[in-house]
This record gives sequence, structure tokens and C-alpha cells, in this order.
Amino acid sequence: MTDDDLVDVLRFAVLFLRSDDALLQRLGYRVLLQYAQVTGDYEPIHDIARVKDLMPVVVAAERLQSTLSSTDSFHDLLHVAHRTNFRVAGAGDDETYRTRGQMELRQFNSRAQRAVVVAPTSYGKSEMLIDRVAASLGERICVIVPTRALIAQTRANLMSDSRVYDSRVRILTHPDSYAGDASFVAVMTQERLQRLFVEQSDLALDALLIDEAHSVLQADGRAIDLAQVTLVAQHRNPGLRIAYYTPFVADPTLLRLVGDELELPTKVTNEHVKAEKYLWARVGETALLYDQFLNRFIETRREIPADPIDAIFVLAGRRTLLYVNKPSQAQKLAAEIAARLPELDLSEQAQRAIAAIGDLIDPAYSLIDAIKKGVFYHHGRVPDILRHYIERLFREDASVDPRYMVCTSTLLEGVNTPADRLIMLSHKRGRNTLSRSAFRNLAGRVGRFSEVFDPRRETLDLLQPEIALLPNAAYSDSRWNVENYLPQVADLQKAVVDKADNPLLAAAEDSLARAEALEYLENIEPGITQMLAPRSAQTEVGRLCFVHGVRDFDIFDNEHTIQSLVDEYRSRQVVLSDMAAVVDAVTDLFIERIDPESRTKANLRRLADNESARAFYSAFLSWRTQNAPYKVLISRFMGWWEQNDEEYVYVGTSWGEERLGGPLPLYVRMREKSHTERLNLAVAKVKEEHDFVDFNLMRYVDILSALDLLSERLHLNVKYGTTDPYLIALLRTGFSPELARLIEADYRDHVAVDLIADLVVVADSLATSMERDGANDVLIYEARTLAGGPGQASE
Repeated sequence: MTDDDLVDVLRFAVLFLRSDDALLQRLGYRVLLQYAQVTGDYEPIHDIARVKDLMPVVVAAERLQSTLSSTDSFHDLLHVAHRTNFRVAGAGDDETYRTRGQMELRQFNSRAQRAVVVAPTSYGKSEMLIDRVAASLGERICVIVPTRALIAQTRANLMSDSRVYDSRVRILTHPDSYAGDASFVAVMTQERLQRLFVEQSDLALDALLIDEAHSVLQADGRAIDLAQVTLVAQHRNPGLRIAYYTPFVADPTLLRLVGDELELPTKVTNEHVKAEKYLWARVGETALLYDQFLNRFIETRREIPADPIDAIFVLAGRRTLLYVNKPSQAQKLAAEIAARLPELDLSEQAQRAIAAIGDLIDPAYSLIDAIKKGVFYHHGRVPDILRHYIERLFREDASVDPRYMVCTSTLLEGVNTPADRLIMLSHKRGRNTLSRSAFRNLAGRVGRFSEVFDPRRETLDLLQPEIALLPNAAYSDSRWNVENYLPQVADLQKAVVDKADNPLLAAAEDSLARAEALEYLENIEPGITQMLAPRSAQTEVGRLCFVHGVRDFDIFDNEHTIQSLVDEYRSRQVVLSDMAAVVDAVTDLFIERIDPESRTKANLRRLADNESARAFYSAFLSWRTQNAPYKVLISRFMGWWEQNDEEYVYVGTSWGEERLGGPLPLYVRMREKSHTERLNLAVAKVKEEHDFVDFNLMRYVDILSALDLLSERLHLNVKYGTTDPYLIALLRTGFSPELARLIEADYRDHVAVDLIADLVVVADSLATSMERDGANDVLIYEARTLAGGPGQASE
């Protein structure tokens, strides 16, 4: 463009910025960002950032263009003084700044007793949540996180804050860890909090903080559970302080629950510091740029190779996230990318990681070969402790070589990873299409403020991070029409409409689903709903099904049948003593009640329909009772497949390749798999089956225990893999089985365990001692995240 053209561009930018229309103002700001990226002249964006109090942009522009830091005029001096109000900490190059929107959100968060905080990714919602915890130390606080995997990450974030750490507050991550504490900070999923409430009928919280609160709008079982525990918390303490944190809710009033008449103050930031660039990367053709302001596609000169892997290399940046739908696709894509790359000169940290993963899992695990090429994968079937470790490695590896992280929807769950590009090879999350809010949440993972404004960065290009949509035959749904999809999720002119699908929301329709949800809630917490003549469970087993969160069948329709079977067990004085008997009892009493036509419950229902499935889970539960290391479980999985020598082995939708007469690919030909392929499948299946037992079967095992049909010893073995009170205390605190065994054997002096108070305190010296002894680096990292807590462990 000529100088005259550029002057015209700036004129249009000023015209847009002076408009009363908020979208036009954002367009004007985007024009200035693009001008700065094309010309290297940061003066226009610097001037506008000063007016809008976007202090991180101001400071970065002055660093990149020193002539902008002039203090020749009184106005300049006044602004230098003004921006000290936005400085966070440090001095010199270590100073960090917040925007006005961030400052206003934090002020609102600190003073509102009930609050909804709506802000995009990178706006510091995690820090605000920690501030709220720190302001309430000495009380009973619970932070609800959306997934179990985020419990450890949130706990580590809390303990990294000096106010929380120095308080030595007790942090609970498991309902069994509660011991009548007068004050605590609980970090739990809604399911764990619900169980805590059931077991402690007089427990009342002082504050409830809900992360990723937009999930309560949905109609699935977990969203209803979230609404239920929130209602129980409010019922037990009408003065409960509650805060919702979410990146995307167009109408925050929809978060109000049925029966909640109190005001729900809301703060939504209207700042927009970043302006994403959306590319439709058409393999074998030129890429199209989608303009989200004008809702149109624009031709570019960027040629995209026909081969998807080559296309990824063309589109990638220094740190690239790649989104796929299935765990199996994540591992396959990571392997394909790694196969095209040379081995790198690895950092010492990466070398330690390779050795640690090989020791913990197996040297042939595919993640190891990928890391050697600068490639990682991250999905829900990677062991939790290893997933957090991989996030840290991707985040902290300072290598100048490109790095690739292949992810599934776990990326939407608050994973903190630095990235300058996102390449989407799918627009699906399971069977569903990514919604507008989920898409925006995914896009927000790129160009985090800590990366954009890193003093070492030489441009502000990350304020326009690239999001590339790359449809292809190998990883995409054949029906993915990008031309229709992008306008639906990215067009800024399109009004965002939230749906109150959860029947327990005040804005939801007064329907049969609401009546059923309220009736269910009444059976958990009697007197909470003020319903007229609600149905109540009439049997012992019916009441237990409600309090343990059973939703697989209609409890009212089946409780008398189940109770009759329970009475028959008791008449024969049955006490289950082995895993085969436990699985048979769970199947006969409960699983048989599940509708055989239910597609959503098919994975559970197969225990009733398939004898080999019952045999497998009998074996798997036996393995759990032995507290076997991951390596041993992997070898047992492979041995089970070899022993049974079936041509088709059921592996579920995430890994299935063969349909075998059904509508979905649920099976693989195990005989055709190599040793390495079986190993990688076994690693994933160990995690998957642990989750299946914990989330689907364990509630029924707990009910059997409550009915005295199961010995306490066997119940503890199934639940924790041990009856050792010391190990159980560690596991309840959040230790992985591997670390718990290591502590028991070699590092008891660094972990104080009070079995009477169910209190575990990890000394800071634990990780140091493990490091000195050359312990596994993954376990050292875990030990660091667990350090701290009330009291002081012996050194």
C-alpha cells in the first residue's frame, strides 16, 4: 500500500473509533492493530490504547518503539503517573500492567457478596477466584471446578498464592477428607461436593465459587448436579456468598436458579484487546480470511498444501495448538507430525521428562517419541498426573524450535498453555458441534496476555492470533461446511443467545423435567423445594439411590423390585467377598433396570447383556484392589487381551475402528495390532476404565456397602486399592497411587499424617529430597503441587 493508502486506512479507523456503535469501534481498533502489524508503526495503536486505558498495550508499544515513551509534555507526564494505578508488581522490565477492564472486574469481585464475573480468557478469572478465597480464609469455602483433572491444578494455583500458603489453611479435595473442620478451602467437582453434603447433613458453607459457570445452562446430568449442589448450599446457608466465573454468557441473569429471589450482581467487561484472524485453510487451494466484522470471506495469497500434515507446517507458529475430536485422533496426528520432523537437541527438562515417562509408563509409549520431535498430545485418556506434567513442559520449555500440542476438548477446561496459533481439524465435541461459546473459549486459548506482552516478544502480532480451520478427510466430519459454520460462531454482528436448558434454572420452562429435577432434589435434601406432596423414596435402597446420585434408571419405578432382591440377599446372609460376586450383584440389582434401548447408557448396560464384559470388570476391579502401579496395570491389560485372544475387542467410541453390525465403531481387531499399538491402547484404556469405575460403577458399590452386603475391607480395596490407613489418607488428599507408595516407602519424614484428624501436611523439603535422590521427575512435579498446608511437617 502507498503512503496515501495508509493515510486513508487511518482515517477510516478514526471514523470507526468515533462511532457510537460498539462493533464499529472494535473494527476501528482492529484496523489499527493490522496497521501496526503491516507497518511496524505503533503510534496510532499506542494513542488509542492510552485513551482506553489498555495499559499493557501502551507499555508494550513504548518498549517496541522507544520514541513513544516521550515525557516532553505535561500530558505525557500526567499519563505516566496515571498508569501507575494499573501496575501490578515488580520493577523495570518485570513490571506487569492490567487494563481498566481488568481493574474494574477485580474491584467488583472483591466487594460483591454475590457476583457473576464474565470476562474472556486471559482476563485473570483464576486470580480473581484466588483473591476471593484469600479474603475468606478462616471460613468454609468451596471452589467447584468442572472436571476432576482440574482439582490438582486449582489446588496448586491456590497454594502458589502467598496469602493462602502462609495461612496454612486446610485444602480438601476429597469428601472423605472432611473431619469437622471449622474452616477449610474445598476444591471439588459438583459430584464430590454433593457426596460431602450427603455424608455431612449439617455442613453449611460460607462461600461457594463456581468456575466455568456457563456449564450450568446445559441440560445434562452434570449440569443438573451443579444446580442441585448450589441450591443445597444456599438452602443450608441463606447468607451464602456465591460467585460465578465464566468467559462467555450473553445473559448472566440466566444463571439464577429456581427459587432464588436474591439479586445477582454482574460485571461484564466490554474491553476487546485482541482481534482474532480466522482462516479457512482449504487443502490444495488458497486460504480464505474470514472477517468477523463484515461477515465475509476474503481471498488471500496463502497456498495451502494438499497434504494435511504439510498444511499444518505451513500454518503453524512457534507454539501451536491443534484441535481434534477424539483421543485416538490426537495420538495419531501427533505421531504423523512427529514422523515428518527431525529429532531435536532437547533441553535438560525435556530429557528428564522422557526418562520419567518411560519409567512411569513404558519406554515404548508413543508420547516419548513425539516429545523427541517437539510434539505433545493432551486428552482425557492420558493419566491425570502425566497430563498436568505435559502442560507444564509445553508451557515452560524455552526452546526456540517449534512445539506442537495436539488436544481434544480437554483444552476447553481451563488448561493454561502458551500458544500463538490454533489449528482446528474438527468442529465437533463428541457427537455435538462446538457451540459459539465453546468455539470462542477455544479461540481464547491462543495469545494469552502473559505471552502477548512478554518483554522478550518483538511484535504485538499476537493481539491478532491466527485461528485456522483445516477440514480434511482424515480428521474432520465430512459434513463440516466451514462457509456456514464460521458465520454461526464468529460473526460479531450475530446476537449471542443463551439457552436455559437446565430445568433447575429460574428462566427454564416449568416443565415435567423441572418437576422431576425438583423431586429428585427433595429426596436428597428434604424440605428444600417446598413442593406440594412430592414423591419420596419408600425403601431403604431407593433412598440410597437418590443420595448416591443414581440417574441411570427411574428410581421410583424400580426401588421395590431392587429392595426385594436386597432382602433376598440378606435372607441368605450374603456378604460379597470377591470381585466377580460384586459385579454380578451390581448387575442384578441395578444395571438390569437400565433401558436396553438407551444409547447414552449403552456402555453401562453392556454389563447386563455381555458376560465377557462382566468377566473383564471382575478382573479389572481385582487389579484395583491390589493398588498396582500403572506399569503393572498396562501389562495386565495386554495380558488379558492376549489370554482371551478374541478377534474383535470392545474399546468404545474413542478408539473403535470396527462397527461389528452396530451403528458405531466400538471394536478393534486386536490380533492385527503391533506390540506398541497395544501398549498405547492399554495406557489409554487403564485411564478410561478407572474413570468408568469411578463415575459409573462406584456409586453402586457404595450402595452395596451401605446395605451391609459388602465387607468394609473389600469396599476400601475397591475404592482406594488398599486398606492401609496411611495410604488412604494420602490418596484422599490428592496423591497419585504412585507418589503415595513412594512416600510410604522412602519419604515419610517429609509428610505428616494425622490419622485421627485425617490431616496430611507436605513439607517443602519433599520435592527437594526427591530431586536429590534422582526420583521420577513426574512425581517430583506432583510433590511440588502438593506442598504446604496447615501446620508444619517435619524436615
